[in-house]
Amino acid sequence: MVEENPGNPLFLGNYAQFLYQVSSKRDLQGAEEYYSRAILVDPKDGETLSQYAKLVWELHRDEERASSYFERAVQVSPQDSHVHAAYASFLWETEEDGDECAAPSGIDTIPTQFHQGTLASA
Repeated sequence: MVEENPGNPLFLGNYAQFLYQVSSKRDLQGAEEYYSRAILVDPKDGETLSQYAKLVWELHRDEERASSYFERAVQVSPQDSHVHAAYASFLWETEEDGDECAAPSGIDTIPTQFHQGTLASA
């Protein structure tokens, strides 16, 4: 089907997803090729951009490149909850690797009205 319609972004994206998620051997390099082909044909498909970003992160651990694709996905599909959820999951995972979860300097981590988990009386 893909060979008969090499310029169809839906076929390309679906085949990439099959290689990435369904195939018994999980052909990540093949999935990467077909996702990139689908993006070349339709660069405004947020779902494909998001799936490709997940693959880039899993396969290459290239945080900057994956983040770039996630950001593009969110820009072109601002109402797609699946795109936002995938991006949020990626951000959560990448923040666990660093100290980015630390509170910014100058901000108290525990509000002053709380003391050891209970509300302090005024």
